[in-house]
Amino acid sequence: MAKKFRSDDISADPLRLLWLGQMHPFSPFRRSVAFLVMNVSACWLLAALAIKGIITSYKNDIFFVAECLQTCNLMFHGIGKFVNLFLHRDNLKKLLKNRSKFWKIDDFQSEEIYQELSEITSTVKKGLRYYYCGVVVVMLLFDLQPFATGSLPSGCYVPEGWFKSLTVMTWLLSLSFLNGVQGMDGFFCSISISIVIQFKMLTHRFKNMRLFHNESERKMWKELKELVDYHNFLTSYCKLLNTIFASIFLLQFLVSIISASVSIFIFMQPGAWSNRIKFILYYLAVVAETSFYCVPAEIIVNSASEIGYAVSELDWYKIRINQIKKCFVIILARTQRTMVFTGYGLVNMNLQTFVVYVKTVFSFYTYINSVRKIEK
Repeated sequence: MAKKFRSDDISADPLRLLWLGQMHPFSPFRRSVAFLVMNVSACWLLAALAIKGIITSYKNDIFFVAECLQTCNLMFHGIGKFVNLFLHRDNLKKLLKNRSKFWKIDDFQSEEIYQELSEITSTVKKGLRYYYCGVVVVMLLFDLQPFATGSLPSGCYVPEGWFKSLTVMTWLLSLSFLNGVQGMDGFFCSISISIVIQFKMLTHRFKNMRLFHNESERKMWKELKELVDYHNFLTSYCKLLNTIFASIFLLQFLVSIISASVSIFIFMQPGAWSNRIKFILYYLAVVAETSFYCVPAEIIVNSASEIGYAVSELDWYKIRINQIKKCFVIILARTQRTMVFTGYGLVNMNLQTFVVYVKTVFSFYTYINSVRKIEK
């Protein structure tokens, strides 16, 4: 089951990456544990060496300190996502299994809705593939640094005789980051768009619901119950998704602010262009990652709210059957509850948070730059 990936599935490419990195929820448990231990151990080692680099260089090399800080940030980012993937294996299995209950686009006869949803699916799949191709290119540029500049891809203290070993370790770790970190980012984006498609199909069903026809009350009630049950299913599915990714939301927000701030600070300072380009690539990668969480979450919330608008446009209040009329009132009341994707209530994933993140990055950069000028 885990080895089969449907070509028409939006999540196929992210799930392939997770499978290759042994971080897929259906991967053999022992192999997942072994890869988790290796990845986390490598991240902790590089983080420890980066901390030592900060301690030994903070008085005479502010740029190397910034590189080491970036390395710490990157390693803790990886540790958080690797551990979260492992701890939520069971919930992720449930999430993937429940996708079998999703409605199929091909089952909808309306040419308009079919064309719209097919375009969304195709666009997202292409977008994810372009994203992964870009990540591979950036990863290769970073991994070639030992040959181009004689330094590690990630700045840290290098004990004597450790350079070659650390270089190989960073190469292997970059593959784990591609499979695990970027794989998880792509998975959230793809599964979110799948949910958006389901909400759009549900909205379409509500819009085209026939309230006044010659069919029996029982048939009308059956159709309404099916739609309500499916709305409840999608709501529960979103809650499960939020449970799995709550810690990632908080981690992504904190890591992205620190990483982007340091990246902009280094890029704006005079120095070697190879180093400045490396940090602007860091910045672009972090912006892309953060958008992979904020934008899909915002689209889900908007798509869920469209159901309320669709129901309100129906002439349900003209129905003489009180039981069905009360059911519509309950549906309207439930759709008024705003769906929220949040990191333990501390940060919400939406476009407003993304704007705050961008503003905070530049505010933090201005603060660091002003402190540096004062010290001069």
